[in-house]
Amino acid sequence: MNNMPLVSVIIPTYKRPEKLSRAINSVLNQTYKNVEVIVVDDNNPDTEARCMTEKIMSAYEKNDRVRYIRHKQNRNGAAARNTGASYSNAKYIGLLDDDDEFFPDKIKSQVDRLEELGKEFKLCYSKYIIEKEGGGARYSSENREGNLYLEALTRELHICAGSNLLIEKKAFDSVGGFDESFIRNQDLELLTKLLVKYKIAYTSVVGVKVNFHTNHGYYDPVEITRQYYSKFSSIINGLNNAEKKRVEIIIRKQVFYETLIYKKQLLKALIMIVVGEISIISAFNIVVQKFFAHFKKTV
Repeated sequence: MNNMPLVSVIIPTYKRPEKLSRAINSVLNQTYKNVEVIVVDDNNPDTEARCMTEKIMSAYEKNDRVRYIRHKQNRNGAAARNTGASYSNAKYIGLLDDDDEFFPDKIKSQVDRLEELGKEFKLCYSKYIIEKEGGGARYSSENREGNLYLEALTRELHICAGSNLLIEKKAFDSVGGFDESFIRNQDLELLTKLLVKYKIAYTSVVGVKVNFHTNHGYYDPVEITRQYYSKFSSIINGLNNAEKKRVEIIIRKQVFYETLIYKKQLLKALIMIVVGEISIISAFNIVVQKFFAHFKKTV
């Protein structure tokens, strides 16, 4: 394995110990063998989830390819991923949520792709499958690569980055890792920072099964969007007029759709139309677009 760059796969875990072994084993069973797993336990000490996680991790105590790090208190997923990265001396780091799983050729396909491309390419994603609770699955359709910072900035690069990205460790460090103030959009915030500086590669190998859960807890879509775009306000201000207008329209469409569909706040959505925050045409287009995307390529 001397000629194979080391890959560290970081798995943050919180209140889902029953899924953890599946995620770990999916990494250990990769056809690419120079890989290690760094599990970061973000459960509070003396909780049932911490005790169960410790019991599961005891099965890997003698496996020198698995490292187990415990947080002294719950900090959030972004912090857990940063902790994992701080323990890595690998050339590449991979990301995997504790309830998702890799298919065997994922890491090999991504390492091969990055090693063959130029130095501007510092991260790579693969094709993936989203499996929903209660049945039903679909393949991803995203296959763009190169300079895609505007697509990432507008949250229109759909790659399930939190369980898909393979990133050159130096590039990850150069952008400061994850912003730990983000509760949602953590992976998108990192992706955008990376793509402002570097290019992204794609491999058509189906690399990840993403298990989609409908219960994400309460959040305010307007506040989430405000935080996300506030982070990148300097970048947005540096765009040309056409790009700025595109970003502005997309932001408003996203807020409208999440307000109407996810939060079911019909009145607030209608007020956005009445006061001119979004046109009737734009509102109609985003609903239709999302409706057809929902049923795209089911298997």
